[in-house]
Amino acid sequence: MVYGQDWRSRPGTDFLTIANQDFFPGSTSIQTSNFQRDFGLWLAYGTAECKLTPYWTILGGSAHAERPPTQTELYAMGPFLSVLQQGFTNVIGNPNLTQEKLSQIDLGLRGDYGWIRTGVNGYYGFIQDYITFMPLSQQTQGSFKIPASFTNGLTVQYVNTGLATLAGVEFYGELDVTDWLTPFTTMSYVDGRDRTRGDRPGGSPEEPLPSIPPFESRVGLRLHEPVRNPLYGMEFSARLVAPQHQVAQSLGEVRTAGFTVFDLRGYWQIKRGTRSVLLTAGATNLFDRNYHEHLDARTGVPLGTGVFQPGINPYLGVEYRW
Repeated sequence: MVYGQDWRSRPGTDFLTIANQDFFPGSTSIQTSNFQRDFGLWLAYGTAECKLTPYWTILGGSAHAERPPTQTELYAMGPFLSVLQQGFTNVIGNPNLTQEKLSQIDLGLRGDYGWIRTGVNGYYGFIQDYITFMPLSQQTQGSFKIPASFTNGLTVQYVNTGLATLAGVEFYGELDVTDWLTPFTTMSYVDGRDRTRGDRPGGSPEEPLPSIPPFESRVGLRLHEPVRNPLYGMEFSARLVAPQHQVAQSLGEVRTAGFTVFDLRGYWQIKRGTRSVLLTAGATNLFDRNYHEHLDARTGVPLGTGVFQPGINPYLGVEYRW
């Protein structure tokens, strides 16, 4: 039943078509009566590593994996989901979706001199039939009016794009300056591209994929017990996030500014035979910085402001093992 009307009384139609048209008159409807979809999926992977020297090791791998569409992606009838950055997204399913097919290669290098440890890894993936979004309209769906405070609202439908690519790199490094002092750093970057966006109406032949985080790094100092496996230590670090300029403009995604936040954490493990107590404490966003993550929803008044990430956040933890 939809608004008191029996959908079976309308020959030649089906429940999902009627439901979508009744809630959102004039919108794209889902026309299907097939609620049984079968997907034959397969997964295969292989990895290898070779020790070049006593200190350096090269690593490699390749894999193929597949992901079926979810129930939401197949049959959503217009719910509002925060699946895109602008936050107020009305999504329409697509019963004709097929599974995503990812083929990826990985290559890495790892070094360990005892007092210095480092590594870098890179990957490149080709995704056939990547499930993404096609914008349908903004602000209005037939007679349904989106509230003025959410006029960046967007209606999208799930679609397969012919080819998308994901390329990324990760790096880490640690240096024991003394027995008790270790500077460290980590870095990560990913680039996502919709290579066949031109298959859909409007826009350029290709476009960045939505919801891709920007370049991020963390640098810090670790003070610890002067042994190989310390039982106590303290860590001060800075998280540096770059601006994100690679955005899916057709889906209302906007560029975001970079930011830096500081964290402090410490731990102490007390051992008594086979039993131990691990105490942890610290604070995130130590200097109470106002900032947005790139993937944060941007609803709110004024338009697009969204909600800032939490300010200074102290925490305390106790773990007992026996």
